[in-house]
Amino acid sequence: MATPEASRRQTLAYQPALDGVRGLAVAAVLGFHLEVSWLSGGYLGVSVFFTLSGFLITSLLLGEHRRNGWVDLPGFYQRRARRLVPAGLLTLGLICVAAMTHLVQVKSTFRRDVFASMFQVLNWVQLYGHQSYADLFSAPSPVAHYWSLGIEEQFYVLWPLMLVVVLRLLGRFAVPHRVVWFVVVAWVASCVSAFLSASWWSTDAAYYATWARAAEVLGGALLAAVMYAPSNGGREGPRAVPRWCRYLGPPALVVVAVLVVRTPAGRGWAFNGGLPLFAILAVLIVIALQVPGWFTKALSAAPLVWLGQLSYGLYLFHWPLFLILSKDRTHLDGWQLIVVRLAATVAIAMVSSWALEHPIRERRMLRSGVRLTVALSTAVAAVGALAVLVAMPAAASTAVAPPIISASTTVPPSTLPQSTVAGETTTTLPPPLVMAVFGDSVPAWLLRDGSVGMTRTDAVLVTAAHEACDAMIDTPASRDKFGAELHPPADCEDWDTYYPKVLDQSGVHIDVAVLVLGMAPVLDHKIDGQWVHPCTSMDWYLQDVTKRLDFFQSRNVPVVWALPGQLGQHSQFLVPDDYRERMDCVRTGLAKFAADQGVPTLDMQPVVCPDGDCEVARGTDGVHVDAEAAPKVLNWLIDGVIATIRPV
Repeated sequence: MATPEASRRQTLAYQPALDGVRGLAVAAVLGFHLEVSWLSGGYLGVSVFFTLSGFLITSLLLGEHRRNGWVDLPGFYQRRARRLVPAGLLTLGLICVAAMTHLVQVKSTFRRDVFASMFQVLNWVQLYGHQSYADLFSAPSPVAHYWSLGIEEQFYVLWPLMLVVVLRLLGRFAVPHRVVWFVVVAWVASCVSAFLSASWWSTDAAYYATWARAAEVLGGALLAAVMYAPSNGGREGPRAVPRWCRYLGPPALVVVAVLVVRTPAGRGWAFNGGLPLFAILAVLIVIALQVPGWFTKALSAAPLVWLGQLSYGLYLFHWPLFLILSKDRTHLDGWQLIVVRLAATVAIAMVSSWALEHPIRERRMLRSGVRLTVALSTAVAAVGALAVLVAMPAAASTAVAPPIISASTTVPPSTLPQSTVAGETTTTLPPPLVMAVFGDSVPAWLLRDGSVGMTRTDAVLVTAAHEACDAMIDTPASRDKFGAELHPPADCEDWDTYYPKVLDQSGVHIDVAVLVLGMAPVLDHKIDGQWVHPCTSMDWYLQDVTKRLDFFQSRNVPVVWALPGQLGQHSQFLVPDDYRERMDCVRTGLAKFAADQGVPTLDMQPVVCPDGDCEVARGTDGVHVDAEAAPKVLNWLIDGVIATIRPV
């Protein structure tokens, strides 16, 4: 009897062009994670991986069944373990070491996420933990990319079992056409579930839930089932694909390229159940590659094939390496930073492939199943121990005092109160002004980036800002420019709970509350069942803010409102194309409201958009202040608050 590896080779001949497709897919993902501006949809490369996996694995299973009359499931699972698990565990172990040595920042969920990654369920943990894919860059986790590996591993576990059961029910040796209909039904059910998950649950469910993403895998599986459906009941190999199918590949690849360039990051059709349709394009490319021709030859180019063969290691190592090789740590930017990150990723992936992955996969190491099991179990225990040893920060939602950032600079002597002692004039320094800065991720990032290296003694900043949270009570649903509904994270606290904590637990007396608010109303919000444009009405928002002002007044805490500046053009990944009109309406409405309430305001427009240019200071997403501009903006804000509260 042929060995499992020999059977695999006899069943499905190696197709270099499929590795070429892998190479293009992983290049798109790397470009997206490098934040290349014209690859906003690079994450669609993961969908291509799913479809390729469905095609290849189903082809192997059906081919083995056609040839032998049965499927060696233990052998299949051992081959998958040899191929995927060693490098996956190595990456997790290195991430834990990086976290222990503070090369990467970790959140309070780090241990949970590492264990979820080890056991290939991170997609569900992220979904139920309300970790949106849209937050990938704003709150980066070094194991965030393991969600897709989890979906693939879940497919590798469940799909062979389901297929074997169906094959046994339908016949011992032949693969009847009815198995094709079984895959069709499974594919249609997954397509419907993707749409329903987005409509009835959330857009994140349509992206993370295994049943919603299964359609992309089953698209490839359906192609394999059709190719292996017998024409005469015999045991022949896969049926030949008609030659005209080679013309399907080039236009499908062009459409994929356009979507990779034009699809927004973290929002839009891909998060509303549209990925099963995208999988059809990947299936058309795979069909075309079954026919010899110039298209197959082009995708069999040596550089693409090499990249595809290395794609698994590149995917595993690239994301934590990108976080370690940050702009602040390397003092590089632009193409230089990209080159360094890519070089490091390729180097480590090559070493892993040569020293670990291929020796284990080819049974030059850990030849027996027993040795493999013992080694992998030991590795799992070691990674788990490392994860436990990583020091965890406090969870964001716990009731602890907000962190205090001390800011200091030398105050000009002319602004300081003076007194005369024994005929000499001396300068008396006033106590630093304690400012609690409230708001969402805009002030949170500003404080984080702007306070680095600050040397002021005239102010103390209490960080009372919470990423993605405006602190509005019962925040209504909003929608992005593509119509996807957005909801605040589960750990967001309403202001009537969070604001008292800030004032009572900060450990210092708050001299002034600085409200860096106003970004929330920019999007449409669902008010009384109707979508309300900010230029139509902001009463729903201002009513809530009025109550906040009443709270601060009841606690005798003066308030200064930092009026938001205009958005940059890159904000269109989230905000509709009329973003300037929207922001003008918000700014006008907030300024009038603050004047009516008698709240002093600081207009951030001149410092965020000097001379009307909002692109430099606004950063790459058009919403947050760029890290390089943050110190200047933060100093401007501190100076303005001090001048308002303690005028000379």
